[in-house]
Amino acid sequence: MANAAESVTLDDDVHEELRKLATRSGRPLDALANDALRDFVRYERQVAAAIDLGINNLEAGRTRTTEEVFAVLAQQRLARTRG
Repeated sequence: MANAAESVTLDDDVHEELRKLATRSGRPLDALANDALRDFVRYERQVAAAIDLGINNLEAGRTRTTEEVFAVLAQQRLARTRG
């Protein structure tokens, strides 16, 4: 995988925690930061996709009332307790 160089400014506390984790784990600080950013980007993409899906459902008229949502959640909760 190719590497790209970009300069970012970290808060002192974040840099210090990354440095401590790198020392403790024996991994390079940049590898830890890269893994953390990869997870963050993946999470943000999932959030954006869920928002887009919700907007598309809303625009298509696929909605539920609060009562319907609570009923579905109650059914799911009951199903989990029954195992």
